[in-house]
Amino acid sequence: MSTVEPMVVRSPLGWDPVAPKPTKPWAPLAVASAILAALLIAGLFVTLPYYALAPGSARRVDNLIVANDTTTYPPKGRVLLTTITLYKVNPFEAITGWLRDDVDVVKERTILPPDTDDEQYRKFNVEEMDDSKQTAIVVALRRLGYQVTERGDGALVERVLQEFPANGRLQPGDVIHHIDGKPVNLVSDATSIIATHKAGDVVRVQVSNPDGTNVRDIDVPVAADPEQGNKPVLGVFLRTQNRRFDKPFEVDIRSGSIGGPSAGLAFTLGVIDGLTPGELTGGRKVAVTGTIEIDGRVGDVGGVAQKTAAVRHAGAEVFLVPAGEYEIAKRKAGRGIVVLKVTTLQEALDALASVGGDLGGLSNVGTGQLAAGVPGTDG
Repeated sequence: MSTVEPMVVRSPLGWDPVAPKPTKPWAPLAVASAILAALLIAGLFVTLPYYALAPGSARRVDNLIVANDTTTYPPKGRVLLTTITLYKVNPFEAITGWLRDDVDVVKERTILPPDTDDEQYRKFNVEEMDDSKQTAIVVALRRLGYQVTERGDGALVERVLQEFPANGRLQPGDVIHHIDGKPVNLVSDATSIIATHKAGDVVRVQVSNPDGTNVRDIDVPVAADPEQGNKPVLGVFLRTQNRRFDKPFEVDIRSGSIGGPSAGLAFTLGVIDGLTPGELTGGRKVAVTGTIEIDGRVGDVGGVAQKTAAVRHAGAEVFLVPAGEYEIAKRKAGRGIVVLKVTTLQEALDALASVGGDLGGLSNVGTGQLAAGVPGTDG
């Protein structure tokens, strides 16, 4: 009896289409590895709407300050300004940041002001630094008894907050010259006039373009800002147009790529230290953070946890911080660093005296004594 073999049709490619395809045990692993590699590569180039705040540096300020046509006193101790590193994160950087104790990963909207992109924010920080340096120099010179007159050509509207009445009435680029008929040459003129009103009042604001054209009057209601204790405001950020000062001699601060206003107090102390005999820091390494206002007030800053890490790394012995951020800095500093809270320039000077700083030279420069009532003389 003969046997009939079933007919088998061969593929032109040389394999049997009705038979199972040969399998390779490593194929699934290879596919998974390829997918994982693609995800890893994509993760390196995809940024998230988050920023990382990481420790920056604590660098000396005395070699950033240049004073011409006056006597200077190079210090032996060091005033250190503190910085953070700020960057947008990819998925891997975000995960790493969340796992690190000295890095905060925060949503983009907590860093960037509304309707602001990265480039605008960078430019804003450069302008903030320029203003901070100018203010620090003026406050320091006035504290030393020098007469320094501020001049300006109006209050430039930089930004209008959407939730306040100025929105839709005032525009970025408007320059305020009068409020209720009273002249406005400086930002302080505008805020002083607005402070005399209460929420619901309507003020008449005269504005122009930055070149002085298109002069017009605009009625703007006054609002209360709950974040400033219901202080009367229009809801705008202002900068003095063409701000300048009549100084007794030139002082310059070369801040390089550092941005923002948080080095204001450090610069102020650095200028005072360099223009007076004696050791303002007592010969110590003193790290400093905090903004400085024209009247000597010290303001809070961000990223104090990261700055404290930089202070530890730099080996500073003392850290001056704004009062509102003292608890964080104290907790992060650990042993070996004396953390002192300050709210004014005078408190900062007193704090330095408490750790051995020499304030004796402050009354021997300028006019020889502090002029009563001069803004910025004693915070």
